[in-house]
Amino acid sequence: MQRTLAGDDQHFQSLIGPHQPLLLGLARKLCRNGGAADPEDLVQDTLERALLHLDQLREWSDSTRRAWLCTTLQRRFLDQCRRQRTESTEGPNLERVGAPVLVREPRAWHTWEQVSDEELRWAITRLRPPLRTAFELHLAGLRYKAIAGQLGTSTGTVGFWLHQARRELRALLRPIATAHAESPS
Repeated sequence: MQRTLAGDDQHFQSLIGPHQPLLLGLARKLCRNGGAADPEDLVQDTLERALLHLDQLREWSDSTRRAWLCTTLQRRFLDQCRRQRTESTEGPNLERVGAPVLVREPRAWHTWEQVSDEELRWAITRLRPPLRTAFELHLAGLRYKAIAGQLGTSTGTVGFWLHQARRELRALLRPIATAHAESPS
């Protein structure tokens, strides 16, 4: 995102902006049956991916950019549909055969919303050093590649550290969130 702050924002908008109505229309068409995704979220995700590929998109013609954007949006939609279908159909089957269920349970946002910013900051300070540093840099808005550069490691390692940091944070905060949820308001 640093790139847009450095002046590419207007260039990005001039390249991609004219295609936003088309993308929103396509997203609404894909999501019209109350599917796995929200149209605005699909467009936002597509724009984020376009920002990541800005250098490549600059070199292409307008029609090629439009095709890439539409294809990216459609692929993102299909990914979300597949994930939703897998979660709804395969989860119960795995439970019946005694296999470990790898499907995520619906998230209980209301429970996690009970955790205060102070409690979250406390939990972050309890993370092991490489996890804490990577997580704090990610919170500051840095992408995996930038974090890897600062910490002198690979992007894969950064991804692993962030995954582990999230797991540890959930473990630290779950008792706090549960206590808040169970306490009478």
